[in-house]
Amino acid sequence: MSLLLQVIWFLVPAGVANLVPPIAARLLPRWIYPMDFNLTLRGQRVLGAHKTMRGLICGTVSAFGVHQLQILAALKYDLFSSLAFSKQFHELWWLGPWLGFTALSGDAIKSFIKRQWHISPGQPWLPWDKIDWIIGVLAGSWFFLHFSLTFIAVAMVTGLLLSTIGRIIGYWLKINQEWL
Repeated sequence: MSLLLQVIWFLVPAGVANLVPPIAARLLPRWIYPMDFNLTLRGQRVLGAHKTMRGLICGTVSAFGVHQLQILAALKYDLFSSLAFSKQFHELWWLGPWLGFTALSGDAIKSFIKRQWHISPGQPWLPWDKIDWIIGVLAGSWFFLHFSLTFIAVAMVTGLLLSTIGRIIGYWLKINQEWL
């Protein structure tokens, strides 16, 4: 059970970063500059119009804020301190924005592949739509946070479930157009 809690604690900043772009789209509708700068490759947009600098910046900043709250909670309460699978998690101030950035980068890489394979934006591509952010976070953090294979497996399954639950809640709140 403690490994599951550690995985969830680790994924929270990245998960929040992954949830923020559709909310930011509603709050900041005019700030829509595309991440791919409208570039195309083989006749397809590199990432698509739905991947914006607004989402990347707002998601990264929100992950920073969430991670800072986690650090404060860990400094004040031993319970939260024990949730870190690595002592570096609460020591590296820049880890939060990094987790957010790598989560959103994983999503952008998946979007690039979808565009090149002629899969429409917003069209489900399971399970990749649910685990792209987790792969981005784990790959981006591999060099300074050493994960066990068990941690990686639990993170993939947990992230898949959390992503699905988040998507369903977003659909109920009318943030997402599709429930899956």
